[in-house]
Amino acid sequence: MTSSRRPPPASRRRGPAASPRAARRPLTAALRRSRSGRRLTVLLAAYFAVTAVIGGRLVVVQVLAAEQYQALGERQTQREVTLPAGRGRLYDRTGAPLALSEPAAAVYANPQAIKQGDTPPREIARALSRHLDLSQETLSERLTRKAGFVYLSRQLPRDVGEAVRAERLTGVGVLEEPIRRYPNGSLAAAVLGYVGIDHRGLAGLELAHDAALAGQTGTLRVERAPGGVPISNAPREVEPAVPGDDLMLTLDRRIQLAAENALSGALDTHQAKAGAAVVLDADTAEVLAMASVPGFDPADLDAAAPAQRRNRPVTDAFEPGSVAKVVTFAAAIEAGVASQGQRWSLPAELEVGGTTFTDPNRSETTGAALDEIVAHSSNVGTIKIAQQLGRQRLHDAFAAFGVGTPTGIEFPGETDGSLPPVADWWATSLPTIAIGQGVSVSLLQLAGMMQTLANDGQRIAPTLVRGEIDPTGRLRPVAAPQRHQAVSAETAAVTTRLLNGVVERGTGQRADVEGYAVAGKTGTAQKPHPDRRGYQQGAYLGTFAGFAPADNPEIAVAVVLDEPDPIWGGQTAAPVFADIAKKALQTRRVAPQQARSPQFAAEGASEGQP
Repeated sequence: MTSSRRPPPASRRRGPAASPRAARRPLTAALRRSRSGRRLTVLLAAYFAVTAVIGGRLVVVQVLAAEQYQALGERQTQREVTLPAGRGRLYDRTGAPLALSEPAAAVYANPQAIKQGDTPPREIARALSRHLDLSQETLSERLTRKAGFVYLSRQLPRDVGEAVRAERLTGVGVLEEPIRRYPNGSLAAAVLGYVGIDHRGLAGLELAHDAALAGQTGTLRVERAPGGVPISNAPREVEPAVPGDDLMLTLDRRIQLAAENALSGALDTHQAKAGAAVVLDADTAEVLAMASVPGFDPADLDAAAPAQRRNRPVTDAFEPGSVAKVVTFAAAIEAGVASQGQRWSLPAELEVGGTTFTDPNRSETTGAALDEIVAHSSNVGTIKIAQQLGRQRLHDAFAAFGVGTPTGIEFPGETDGSLPPVADWWATSLPTIAIGQGVSVSLLQLAGMMQTLANDGQRIAPTLVRGEIDPTGRLRPVAAPQRHQAVSAETAAVTTRLLNGVVERGTGQRADVEGYAVAGKTGTAQKPHPDRRGYQQGAYLGTFAGFAPADNPEIAVAVVLDEPDPIWGGQTAAPVFADIAKKALQTRRVAPQQARSPQFAAEGASEGQP
């Protein structure tokens, strides 16, 4: 029996079984979508992070550090050239120039421009060596430095600069700069001082008044390419320099020359190591001359030893010796412990604190009036007077005359001198200080002592500058100097008469100036040992200080010679005083006296040594 099956309904039929790959397709697509999302997230995060970094950097560059980067850009694209200001002149009191500035040339190079140019550095060096005092090797080294600017030579004559400019060398240029000139050579060089190659003061008045003299420098800004080559058609910015003020000094070059010549002659005559002199106006304490010999030429500093550059009257302190007895005498007269009519008994020897003091050329006890003690510079007489005065009053007198304090002249390197406080005095301090040992002064301070007596006992701070002259030609006077009454006018007058006796019949007769009454005092002092206590054997300073005319003072003069032969100030320094005083009085047109005033007339002559 044959059976037959009917096929199932279509709705119940099953298709072929699904493959594994087909079953994974939805999962793969989902994974792909998931990975793409993560990549996008990472990319977006990276994008925002980079954007944040760039944005932050822009904030730093454009906002927070904008000025710093602007300056960096300017340094890379601009070059600044300093334009020197015209330095002020120095004039003496008559208007004669003592220091001035003139135009000079400075030759420079741009090694970067030379490197990019067509001319080899050695050929440029060869051409420059014909004009500059430099070897080709030196020039080649400078022309090949890793720099955009280098000076080749400075402060050259202008014609040398023109010759270099005419060569038209690649990367080589010429600037105009000032050079300092001193038309009188070495005259007053230690006072005037000198400047450096940058035209700034290095010593003397050039240093002390540098701010006023220097003015304000200007600036030239030029654009340049990255390699350092200037862009010729780029705009240039110029800030012009402001010239400095001129100074009118109190010096008179005629009196200054006389002082230096007199000192030079004394050094030759007496084989002294050095000498110095100061001349003051008796009424104003203005410095008319301040000389140091040997001196130096500011145009040739390399030839001068350091000692020659010092302004000795201001910077060097020394024990004055007998010339400082004037303070002891004036103090005793002021205090009333000594008078012209009083006589003193002077032993041959006076022992104080274990030290014996004597007078030269006297070996027995004698009596002497005050004028004789002063005229013959008696050590014993001066000490006996000082003992009546006492320590404190003697100390105060030296202080009142300016010992131990600055003079007020405001000169670089000024010494104060030295005056020990009374509490530090030894048993021998009173006698030694009374005769000018155990204290130290500058020559300017010593001249100030005489100016004080010449000015009725009033001490005035010395000055070297009368005023500043601005670019319009207007003179601005300096402030009035300080004044101090050291002793009364009466005491000054009595002391002046005593000092006139020193010149008329005492140790200072060689200081006499024909036609004028002179008041002054000699001094001879041992030089302290530089390395230990005590004095150098056989080393002395000879001094003389005084003023003239004695009855109507016009000038005060102080002179010191270092280790002259003979040693006595009355024989060596006094004649120098006479030469300087005579020239100064003639220069200031002080008429000679037909006859000396009765109070200064004296008869007899007796010359001691100190």
